[in-house]
Formats: sequence, structure tokens, C-alpha cells
Amino acid sequence: MEMKYLFETIIKNIKQSLLITDSNGKLEFFNASTEKMWNYSEEELKNMNINNLFYFESSYAEDNKIRQISDLFLFENWNGEIYAKNKENSVFCLKVSICQIFEENSNVKKYLIISENIEEKVNLLSQLKLKDEELQRSIKNLENAQFMMIEEDKLANLGHLSAGIAHEINNPLGFIISNFGTLKKYVEKLNEIILLYKSLLANSKEGMCLVKDEVANVENLERKYNLDFIMDDIDELLKDTEGGIERVQKIIAAMRNFAHSSVEKNFEQYDLNYGITNTLVIAKNEIKYNSNIEIELDEIPQVEAIPSEINQVILNLIINSSHAIKEKQEKADLDYFGLLKIHTFSDDLFVSCVIEDNGTGIPKENLDKIFEPFFTTKPIGKGTGLGLSIAYDIIKNTHKGDLIVDSVLGEGTKITIKLPTRHEEQEEVTQNE
Repeated sequence: MEMKYLFETIIKNIKQSLLITDSNGKLEFFNASTEKMWNYSEEELKNMNINNLFYFESSYAEDNKIRQISDLFLFENWNGEIYAKNKENSVFCLKVSICQIFEENSNVKKYLIISENIEEKVNLLSQLKLKDEELQRSIKNLENAQFMMIEEDKLANLGHLSAGIAHEINNPLGFIISNFGTLKKYVEKLNEIILLYKSLLANSKEGMCLVKDEVANVENLERKYNLDFIMDDIDELLKDTEGGIERVQKIIAAMRNFAHSSVEKNFEQYDLNYGITNTLVIAKNEIKYNSNIEIELDEIPQVEAIPSEINQVILNLIINSSHAIKEKQEKADLDYFGLLKIHTFSDDLFVSCVIEDNGTGIPKENLDKIFEPFFTTKPIGKGTGLGLSIAYDIIKNTHKGDLIVDSVLGEGTKITIKLPTRHEEQEEVTQNE
């Protein structure tokens, strides 16, 4: 009796619906949770068939022969999710288990159906799916926003340097134009001399008297135009012009490499020394009036990187150093010329670049803030406060490297960029530390 009472108590209080039907699906037993789940009274349920309680769809069927829940009696055991429909015709989702049972000392087959209402879980999963989709959209929007910030910072730097870059291009263009004008005059004079040579050649066939007169004319014209000087100067002008054209091409190539957008963010083999050299071409006019530059580029291996992004970081740091030196110059009582040092080297794990200046330095209390977005000590309109934040994100997050700052107020700042030579190995080292 105690065991029977125990079972009755369990059946009465469990939240799952327990149903027992005959082989045709007629209800023979159900617990209180069944009444509550379907909102039918005990009397109403007594006369019902199992197929009246479930809202069966083909999407839940094992094959095309399954049209109602009693068709699942074909299986010895079945587990799955099925929709049900309550008295008010509201549809809800159930997790259902069906198994065959037999009466004691009988071959009469019956079916036990255990159902758990998972509608709340389904709704939660649906909400989670929507939230996940929303989160993915937000992540995508953030990635797009980050990309736009990087591009805007890049364009801002180019805009800041545009006057200097124009000056760097105008210098060689100026002497190219000047040389072209001189060469044009030389060509006119040479044409005049060549015409006399042609006349001399023609008259040589006429007689010696005419030849003597023509030779005298040619010699006079050569002396007048200083032909020897013209011939020597043409070589120099062509060399200078060729050098000027190469200089302009170098500046344009450097700008193209720097401004190239990496929408796909594809990593490729990158030569840090080449990137520094290119970036210095763009930044030259920004630096040369306030600083000497010492460059020591060791022989280093290439790394996997996004070239335009690393070049952007280098340019940001060079501009920051230049500004720090300018600021110190403005504060100094005596004439002060700055020094910018750039040094590259490598070890087994990293390729490194140190950019060091003897500018104003950074106050100790600001060292922990300099990589925060929008942090700047510059007046409004002079800086966005995004340059170092973007640089940190590019080196630390995108390239799995490091950006280390050492600075002493009044003495200068040293920033070290560390890029892993092999990303996978470096990630393993970081995980094992």
C-alpha cells in the first residue's frame, strides 16, 4: 500500500503529462497535469482520443505515412517534439516520449505517452536566436564603424600631411619644369647649328670657297652658344630631371601604398623596413624642419600583416613624435632641434620597431590613458584622440602583437611595436604563459 500511495503521489504531482491509451489511441488514463496542460476537465478527457490533443504537422513526421500521433505507435519507442492544441485551440510545443506497455499477464498492447511543455523554452530559444542575430548585426556594424574610423584616421593623417606632400612633389616638379624650359632653348640652338652643318655639307660639293665661309659661320655660332657647355649641361639636366621624376613617382607610390584600403583585411607577407621607408617618404616634410632622423634598419624577416594598417600605425607614431618635438621647440628658450630615431630588429618570436623622440614626453598620470578612444591633451580641433587607440587595436587585437610605451616627461618618448613572426606559434606561447 505504501508503494502504491507513493506512485499515486508522484503521478499526481509531476509536471509532465502522463497518458495511457489503447492501441486505437483512446485515453484510458491521464494525470492532473494532463488536465492542466490541455485545459480540459476530467470528464471531457475521458471520452477523447489521443489524436484530438495533438496538432500534428508533416514536418514532425518520420515519413509520409505519419499523419497523426497514433501513427507513431508503429514504433516501439519514439521521442521527439510535437505541437499540441488545447481546449481554446492555442498551439504549444511538447517534448514527447512514446513507448509500448503491456498489462500484467496479458498480450494487450497499450501506449504510455509522457509529454513536457517546452513552449517557454522554445520561445526563449527563439528570443535567443533573435538576440543572436541582433548581436551579429551589431558586431558587423561595429566592425564597419571601426573600419570607417581607421579609414577616417588615415585620411585625416593624409590631410594633415597634404601641404607637406604637395611641397615635396612641387620641389622636383619645379626643377623638372625649369630644366624642360632650358632644354627647349638648347634644342632651338642645336637646331640652328645643325642647319648650318647641313648647309656646310651641301656646299662642300660646290667648292672650297663656300666651304670656308660656312665653316667660319658654324664656328662662330658654336662659340656664341657655347656648344661644349650645352652638351655637358644636357647630360646634367637629363640626370636631374630623371631624378626628379623618380622622386615624384616614389612619393606617389608611397601614398598609394599607404592609402590603400584593406576592406577584406587579408594578411600577406609584409616587409616592415620597406613600410617604414615608404611612410617616411610621406612624412618627410612633416619632420625635416624640426628634427634630424636616425634610421637603423636591421635585416629582419617578413611577417604576416595587413600592410596598410601597419603603415598607418607607423605614420601615427611619427606624426605624434613630430608634434611632441614641435611643442618642446615652442616652449624652449634656446634654439632646439629634435631627434627622431627609428630602429628595427627581430628575435625568434617578434619583429620589432622602436620609434623614439626627444620631445615633451608624456605625464606619468596619462600613460594608462593614451590608448583610450578619444583621449587627447590637444586643444579642440587639433586632434581626435583616436590615433593611438586605433594603433593599439591594430597591433594588439588584429595582429596579436604588442605596443609598449616608455616615456619621461620633458625628456621624450619611446614606443616599441612588436609583431609576431608566426601568429599560430605566438598564440600558443601566450596561452601557455
